[in-house]
Amino acid sequence: MFYDHSRLLAKHYEVIECVFNTETTQAFPSGNRLLSLDVKAGTNLFDKFYRFLQRIKRLRKIKKQNNVAICISHLEGADLVNIFSRRREKIVSWIHGSKRFDQNISGLIGVIRQYLLIPLAYSLADRVVCVSEAIRQELIEHYRITPDRLTTIHNFFDVQEIRNMANEPLLNKFIPVYADAVVLIFSGRLSRQKNIGSLLTWYSTFQSTSRNRLLIVGDGELREELLEICASLKIKTYHPWSNHSLDDSYQVYFLGFQENPLNFVKNADVFLLPSLWEGFPMVLGEAMACSTPIISADCPTGPREMLTDNIRFDHQLEYPYFGGYGVLVPLLNEFSFSSWTAALSKIMEDQTLIDYYKDHSLERVEFFSKERNSQKIINLVNSI
Repeated sequence: MFYDHSRLLAKHYEVIECVFNTETTQAFPSGNRLLSLDVKAGTNLFDKFYRFLQRIKRLRKIKKQNNVAICISHLEGADLVNIFSRRREKIVSWIHGSKRFDQNISGLIGVIRQYLLIPLAYSLADRVVCVSEAIRQELIEHYRITPDRLTTIHNFFDVQEIRNMANEPLLNKFIPVYADAVVLIFSGRLSRQKNIGSLLTWYSTFQSTSRNRLLIVGDGELREELLEICASLKIKTYHPWSNHSLDDSYQVYFLGFQENPLNFVKNADVFLLPSLWEGFPMVLGEAMACSTPIISADCPTGPREMLTDNIRFDHQLEYPYFGGYGVLVPLLNEFSFSSWTAALSKIMEDQTLIDYYKDHSLERVEFFSKERNSQKIINLVNSI
């Protein structure tokens, strides 16, 4: 979204992009001017605080040198640096995920963030943009941010670009993976938030009931842990970090990072999202644009707003809910395995339901299209 917003705003304004450091490769070069604060992440509490102050000082200098009128930041770390480096410019903070349910906000630093930094910082921003209505309600009710500072602008999707990428042919070596089986797929980072360990544990109980395969597209810090889980569950697993040959004999396929994951999603039968928390998950919109039926955990926040239009926010699901645009199921754990199995079994056995979700998911993603939603961002910037 940083990339999408940067390109969009560059059509109307002079845009300067700024990052904390350039240790990693720029995944989405936009062509705009890019500056770096050249401050790495800290290694302990005191080092983190020192580097935080360094970032504030250097961003404030950049704002002064470039006479910045509006500074938009994405994600909490950048939001804090943006807000506390303020001069005379307007501040916009873009919140992409639930704060209340983020399990990475823990320990002493987590307490400071939850009860001091988050309420203070976002009350100082000129405008706080939430990517889901549920996040907006969370900020009002849990963090006491005044509603007039808050705006909901859903993440948008370039539907035609997604479909063009999805229609690119798979490499021949991957074709056997899709042959003669129901293919389930997850695409995303291998992190705690995505709850892949629970997905694998549930799949080990489900895969024996029919011929199916689970594809996991992506990489991340939990790679080795997840491979160990597969080994402990005695799931025959392919992964590209060994000398395994790729054929159709495996149950789970880790495919690693793929420059184009969308053609993998397009060719799968069902997209699975087991996340513990989200914001407004891009992968769901991409799966919709690929016309791939979706089963998603009813996690905070995003899936409800994307897959349904008539379900309340004030209760957790205890059963599968077949919404207008996809299936919501309880958070994935040992107590909800039966709900996930029931939901997937029903979809696999009902071609009419599959066809319904293929048609209606594509219809739904148009509601979040770039054409429909990009003007909201321009209007926001113009208004301040």
